[in-house]
Amino acid sequence: MKIIKILIVTVVVLAVLGFIGVGVINVDVIEDDLPTNVYEEDANLLSLVNTRLFDLFVTSVTNEYGVVEEIVNLVILDSIRENINSEYNPLGDCETNECNFIVYEDNYYVNYIWAELNEDDQLVIHVSLGSEILIGVNTIFDFTFDIDIDYLGFGIELTLDSYSINNMDLSMNILDNIFNNLDTDQIESEVSKGELDLEEYTYTLSFSLMP
Repeated sequence: MKIIKILIVTVVVLAVLGFIGVGVINVDVIEDDLPTNVYEEDANLLSLVNTRLFDLFVTSVTNEYGVVEEIVNLVILDSIRENINSEYNPLGDCETNECNFIVYEDNYYVNYIWAELNEDDQLVIHVSLGSEILIGVNTIFDFTFDIDIDYLGFGIELTLDSYSINNMDLSMNILDNIFNNLDTDQIESEVSKGELDLEEYTYTLSFSLMP
């Protein structure tokens, strides 16, 4: 998915800008932070997304925000494997860079992307990345989204509220400037599940009979 590739470039640029503060942005991320239940699935991930959407809107589950978290993690993992790195499986036995990193280049790497609820029932998408140039540094970007569950319309909408690097808030103007110089229509059209709006920074996902 091109949007994930753009996201990776964005966080790498921001990390480079913040390199002088390595001691502040450096943070370790471990495999235990990943949603194990999602990574252990061996079924079609987008079919599972639709099943969980059915559970959310038809069977009236009680932990609706937890279901949203699982759905987004399924979409994230499917998008990585289908559009960036088909071998990605950091919780498996494989020890290659292809298995353990989403992207591994000479100048940087991205090892994890996952979603997690915070105490305010917002969805935080974590992006863990680093560089081994000169000195090793790993940091994490957190993109915090408000969740709106539309039970009548059978849909979920995520709206970006804020983002930060290792708990330090960053200006939304940075993202605005980046996307103002990109062909956002093309990026939005390549999202395989749901609808992305890079002007409003929203992502919507609706239940349908087909994955």
